[in-house]
Amino acid sequence: MIDLAHKARSQLGVVSQHRFDDATLFLQRALSNNRLGTILEADAYVKWFRDDNYYARPIKGSWRTEGGGALINQAIHQVDLLLHLISPIAAVNGTWQLGARHRIESEDIVNALLSYESGATGVIQAATAFWPGYTERIEIHGTKGTAILSGDRLTTWDVQDKQADAGDPPPLENDVASGSSDPMAIALISFERQFQDFADAIRDNREPPVNGEAGYRALEVVLAIYESCRLHQQVRIRSRRSGDKKI
Repeated sequence: MIDLAHKARSQLGVVSQHRFDDATLFLQRALSNNRLGTILEADAYVKWFRDDNYYARPIKGSWRTEGGGALINQAIHQVDLLLHLISPIAAVNGTWQLGARHRIESEDIVNALLSYESGATGVIQAATAFWPGYTERIEIHGTKGTAILSGDRLTTWDVQDKQADAGDPPPLENDVASGSSDPMAIALISFERQFQDFADAIRDNREPPVNGEAGYRALEVVLAIYESCRLHQQVRIRSRRSGDKKI
């Protein structure tokens, strides 16, 4: 799809709506301005629940049709945010439970250790097996402080030296929208923002911020974690960007 879009000089976008959350936009600026210092750890926790009816259709949780389970369907959005906010991921080490709770062939629980190109480390936990489902979180820890995203909101902004923390005030909120137990509970505003931005990209003849390459980088990480789970060893990510062999 990426190659065809380039050849056709056509825009290609991937839905990663959380990049358009107010909390994410704030964090992008804050991290660029070094407000949390050197990032030491960046983690994503997606401990959701889906009932048996969700997986009743044979395509759900299948390798052939969906490409996997909780990681590729639910947590790939948090994978994208980690890549967007922190740095590319250089290597992963994963373990999974296939069909642990649901009658599916793919994973409904997966854990992965992350090594970022920046030198930071991290964790991804993804599941659709944990009743009743808990709000997804991204936790970012730096030498100057910590930020936590819960659902689509910034719920924690702790900096060591508050007087020296110059910049926009953090948009702290506790009214969180999450699809942790109900897919229909996910807020729509960020989807609307992304669709509008894509229309603007077509009009202005520019790349959308979440283009095909950005979507592919998130997919690379997911596929690398799956490969690590199958091989029971660390897998390094050989990015399409550098022309290396794809995973």
